[in-house]
Amino acid sequence: MTVPTPATAPSALERAVIRKVTWRFLPFLGLGYIVLYLDRTNIGVAALSMNEALGISASVFGFAAGVYYWTYTLCEIPSNKILTRIGARLWIPRIMLTWGAITIGTAFVQGELSLIVMRMLLGIAEAGFSPGVLFFLTLWFPSRVRGRVFSIIISFIAGSAVLLPAVTATLRLDGLAGLEGWRWTFIVTGVPAILLALVLYRVLIDSPHEASFLTEAERHWLVRTLDEERKSVEGGQAHTFRKGLTDPRVWVFVIAWIGFTYAFNGYSFFLPQILAEVGFSVNQLGWVGALPAFVAIPCLVFWCLHSDRSEDRRWHYAVPALVGAVGFFALSGSLGTPAAAVLTLLVAAIGLYCAQAMFFLNPITMFVGASAAAALAVINGLGNMGGYFGPQVTGMLRDATGSYGAAIAAYGVALVVSAALVLAVTRTPRRETAMAPKT
Repeated sequence: MTVPTPATAPSALERAVIRKVTWRFLPFLGLGYIVLYLDRTNIGVAALSMNEALGISASVFGFAAGVYYWTYTLCEIPSNKILTRIGARLWIPRIMLTWGAITIGTAFVQGELSLIVMRMLLGIAEAGFSPGVLFFLTLWFPSRVRGRVFSIIISFIAGSAVLLPAVTATLRLDGLAGLEGWRWTFIVTGVPAILLALVLYRVLIDSPHEASFLTEAERHWLVRTLDEERKSVEGGQAHTFRKGLTDPRVWVFVIAWIGFTYAFNGYSFFLPQILAEVGFSVNQLGWVGALPAFVAIPCLVFWCLHSDRSEDRRWHYAVPALVGAVGFFALSGSLGTPAAAVLTLLVAAIGLYCAQAMFFLNPITMFVGASAAAALAVINGLGNMGGYFGPQVTGMLRDATGSYGAAIAAYGVALVVSAALVLAVTRTPRRETAMAPKT
């Protein structure tokens, strides 16, 4: 991989192109991520009354929450393969339509088995969205601005947590149309996916060559810039779909992403129940649960911009991952004190969201074109198996110990391992090897 040169000030043409492309796509793709995470984690809110209504234990809930990742993993690579052939404009809206319908259908489960089946179907439906969007962004944004682009996307993801009070409020619809409140949680969070799919079909464009919203000069600059970047990666070697499946570095990233998703998804799915154990009421936990993400947004935006300026990706992932680990270690011993629990939760969340924004900026500096689509599908698909183990192990440890302390500490261990692996497989640009970025 070529060593990046110091960043130069962007030209007026570049600024105009990036501004237009950003406003064309990111608001709608960002909303897609909000809906994605709401529909993936709404089960955590529903569990506050669903578990008792259906007679589900913490262990069974953890399995149902995490089994989604089995089918998600199996379908991730085929989904991205299809996307590279038919384009994002068709495939991403198809994904959203399907998962919206399944989310609404989950409102009508009757017990453990039907809940598990619907979660598996949701995994099939959602497979390919995240790596598909990341691949789409590489087709439209030069590498020098991808840090800020990813900061916008992760800000939307964090924004899904800010909506936790609104999702929690759906429990108050108990009795409406004869349905329990937790069933309305799935219905209310499923409808936006279907509506947004229709919008994305009108907004997305598969290639800069087709960008009628850009002037001829702007299209020429963007196409030329992206072509030059693709030729510079790995000395211009062929980057086939197969290369993205077989490169050994991909598999190190897979393990590192497993560590991250273990912590992130265990935290996300069980946050409402963890806060309830700390002592917060149902009305309070919606606002308290939204606070960490709200605080994390300005931090991650600053961190991603700093990454773009320094042209470093590896330390900008490792440092916040370690900060998140420290936060979780401290939280595991603070569950008996609400104020301390909230403070340590803020630290953990800031680390989590900043690390999440940085992770995929590492592999996309190594792969382009079809190989990037394949690599992102493998890493995100197999790596998201941590999303199964996180909730499952959390539930098992909660049932075994009677507390979430041990499970939360395990999130910290997973983040330490993830940070170490990313540092091992990536390289710092020569001009920055002498000094890691300051936090």
